[in-house]
Amino acid sequence: MKYAIIDERMRQVEKEFFEEQKYRLIEIKKNANLYPEISSHVDIHICKIGESLVIEPTQYNNIKNSLNNYNIIKGLEKVQAKYPSDIKYNVCIIGKKAIHNFQYTEPQIKIELDKQKYELINTSQGYTNCSIAVIDENSAIVTDKGLYKILQKHNIDVLFLEYEPDIKLLLNERYSNKRGFIGGAISRIENSIIVFGDLNKIDKNNKIRNFILKKNLEIIDFKNLEVIDYGGLICQQ
Repeated sequence: MKYAIIDERMRQVEKEFFEEQKYRLIEIKKNANLYPEISSHVDIHICKIGESLVIEPTQYNNIKNSLNNYNIIKGLEKVQAKYPSDIKYNVCIIGKKAIHNFQYTEPQIKIELDKQKYELINTSQGYTNCSIAVIDENSAIVTDKGLYKILQKHNIDVLFLEYEPDIKLLLNERYSNKRGFIGGAISRIENSIIVFGDLNKIDKNNKIRNFILKKNLEIIDFKNLEVIDYGGLICQQ
């Protein structure tokens, strides 16, 4: 059985795609402690470190019995709406590198990163997993110039977009006035990169498409749909 952990608000057409690919869907439920736009985002509630998942306490019981082949760890701290209490689990993992503002990282994540001998790259940016679209174990796409310089410094192949893509955030049954992040709108699934919407809506001059294809990865997107930041997803194959 394959599993995909997703935002419960994901559109039906996207859910149907995963079901057609034989994934069982595990949905992150809305967390009343957070503001609505990110209340059920995957990257706000779970950090995947190798074969371990550190899960925020309010989501733990919902997920712990639904997965196998993962080391499931209950986080010690709950997320809250006010920054930086909402970024505790938002650590970006690229290969054996972990990128975050480690002043605010959830303690169990720090323990697991140390145990698995990850290189820690500290940033002033707290929303690193939101802000970085991880393409493979040594490449990523960003819109934040500070993160671009940091990733370059650590020899990660990074595409910097000099524009802010039109990525939507959900606010109940409509779009928020806040802008979504690229890391939450693009995820890896097996040997493909999935875009939650139509890639053409956010890809000027095919820069994103060409960068992904050069990595010998396929692209899955959903034609004519707005691109939505769901906080990414986590797949188990």
